[in-house]
Amino acid sequence: MKKILLYSIICLSFAQGVSFAQSVKSRKAEVFFHLAEKEFNDQRYMYSIPFYRTGLKYPGRFDSLTMLHLAEAYWHVKNYDSAEIFYRKYEAKYGPLFSSRQHLSELAANRKDYIAAAEGYKKLQKEVPLRFEKLLIERYKGFSNTKVFLNDSLDYDIRLLKLNTKQQDFSPQYFGRGMVFVSNRYSKTSSEREFGWDGLPFANIYWVKDTTDLYTVDTVAGHSSGNYNVTIKPNDDYTAQTSNDNDIIVTSSMRGGYTGSLHKLAKFSDELSAKYNYGPLCFNKEGNKVYFTRNTLKSFEGRYNLEICEAVLENGKWGKVKVLPFVDKAYDFYHPALSGDGKKLYFCSNKPGGQGGSDIYYIDMVIDSAMTTPYALDVKINTSGDELFPTFRGDTLFFSTDGFAGLGGLDIYKTWMEKGKWKKPLNVGYPLNSSFDDFGLIYNNTGTRGFFSTNRLGTDDVYMFGYLPFFVNLQGTVLSRTTLLRLDSAKVIIRSVEDDMPVADSLVTDLTGNFHFPVKPGRTYSLEFSRNGYIDTAYKLPEINTKERELALAPTLLTPIPKPLAPKPVVVEKDRDKDGIQDPVDRCPDIPGIQENFGCPDVQARINELAKMVFFKTASAELSPVAVKPLNEISTIMAQYPWITLSIEGHTDSRASAPYNLDLSNRRAASVRMFFIKQGLAASRFTSKGYGLTKPIADNNTEEGRALNRRVAMKADFHSKY
Repeated sequence: MKKILLYSIICLSFAQGVSFAQSVKSRKAEVFFHLAEKEFNDQRYMYSIPFYRTGLKYPGRFDSLTMLHLAEAYWHVKNYDSAEIFYRKYEAKYGPLFSSRQHLSELAANRKDYIAAAEGYKKLQKEVPLRFEKLLIERYKGFSNTKVFLNDSLDYDIRLLKLNTKQQDFSPQYFGRGMVFVSNRYSKTSSEREFGWDGLPFANIYWVKDTTDLYTVDTVAGHSSGNYNVTIKPNDDYTAQTSNDNDIIVTSSMRGGYTGSLHKLAKFSDELSAKYNYGPLCFNKEGNKVYFTRNTLKSFEGRYNLEICEAVLENGKWGKVKVLPFVDKAYDFYHPALSGDGKKLYFCSNKPGGQGGSDIYYIDMVIDSAMTTPYALDVKINTSGDELFPTFRGDTLFFSTDGFAGLGGLDIYKTWMEKGKWKKPLNVGYPLNSSFDDFGLIYNNTGTRGFFSTNRLGTDDVYMFGYLPFFVNLQGTVLSRTTLLRLDSAKVIIRSVEDDMPVADSLVTDLTGNFHFPVKPGRTYSLEFSRNGYIDTAYKLPEINTKERELALAPTLLTPIPKPLAPKPVVVEKDRDKDGIQDPVDRCPDIPGIQENFGCPDVQARINELAKMVFFKTASAELSPVAVKPLNEISTIMAQYPWITLSIEGHTDSRASAPYNLDLSNRRAASVRMFFIKQGLAASRFTSKGYGLTKPIADNNTEEGRALNRRVAMKADFHSKY
């Protein structure tokens, strides 16, 4: 009995010891978590990382949030390898979130694994709120077809500048004969104040006084992710505090920190230098006024938000610094850019009321009072992603975004105004864009050179680029099919197959039957030929993939129209098919038809039946595989009766907005039209138009009615002549 009692006491003591040890570990995990969260919520991501990592050594009730925020902290400091590791660990243990799946998709794009990136966004489209729909569709579209971003790659020559460091160097701007840019490089051997976001010194503005002093690197290394060395020495057992307790010691360092070499490049201005960050800036045309980004000098609820300031150049010094009146200290305002005419100041902000993330705004600068009213750019430009780093070349606005289709990270886009409205932004393509962040593009006055920023090597760097549009001179000859003689005065039209639009003015062959067009590589074109006395012909060219500047085509052969035979004796008109339409005016004399079709059969009923079988992929203008068979049958009908033209209409149900439905129906009708053209049928025989939700044929309040309203309609028109 005594042995049993003694054994029970020993077991109870052991259990209490285990419980105490577990309690201490749990308290450690909780303390590290709260230390990390304070840094994370203050956007001091670099300082939060060692606390999160150490906290994971002591399992506790905050493990899931610890792992998720650790992954996000690595994401923010652009240590993408570590971010991916912890996002995957989080999903394996706790399941995917929108942020984890989206970031893993973007990280796959960074690695140029675009299949995985597209698949990630395809899954997200089925799971997230409608407000993200446009962004998810755009990202999926870009990663599904990255080839379109390579079309103009031969237009650019890019080179890495030698002035770059292992720290962040970005956002160049021309000033006088030189260039200024932003950098958080080390400038002294003694310790410098660090920016908690990435653990590097606070950013300053640096100045190269003459761009002819800039040199480029001959050999560029591959991408390198940041490596972090983290040490935490906890000298606390998390019991009641005593006079002998010490604080936690945290030591962290990042690859690319101070290495014993200093960068002596001059700072732009001693007057524009304070205790925190200075960021992207722009100048007026006269060069005597600058608008720049900096951290606020006083905190707001513990945070030093970003603000836009103005300074004036007087007696060689920048003074009269003032914060612009539209700045709200509760939010961030940054990345100023003056329009080409200097009448508007554009900038970015995360203030409420935008599309989400960072959006682009502008103010009118005609009078000072107007500077207090920011206006957001429309949804053609602002997305639920981030729009950043606006710059101007004349009337063209360049900006970076992760809300449109691209190669990964931030991609540079351009847009301009026509008749008071912004055009749809265009991706500037590779090599200015890459699978990483690309931003801060500027051009020189002639538009032949410029600079931009990118982190494709692991940290932000400034690149120089040359721009010379690359064209292939497409050459061909037109011959007579019967005599093989060269035909002059033949009309030639070249069209882009992608948008079915002429890419140049039509021309006629010269005396030797030759013609030529300048075309861009990476695109597909079609050619149309016509000449008096010859049958018109057209054909599609293979995609232009050559890097040579000349491309010769095989001769084009035109068939002469047969000369009419000698008049035959007048005979009594006949009606062979007994349809009441005399053979001389019957387009189909051997097949019974109707008067309206000039004696040809009524094929409209069959076309109507086939049109009901034309379907598309959800929320897309891409044809469903089941649509191919009915469309092929319609193509056969069109080939059988070459005097038919076809009007194609697109219709939708009432779900989603009217503008969205109108755009979708237009694209779907155009997709059907392009199908027929790609079958070799002449583009002039087809028209397409979308009507959105404006012409329902059933009740949109029922699923059956909506299904009937989602349709393509086709109207065949017969003509008496070709």
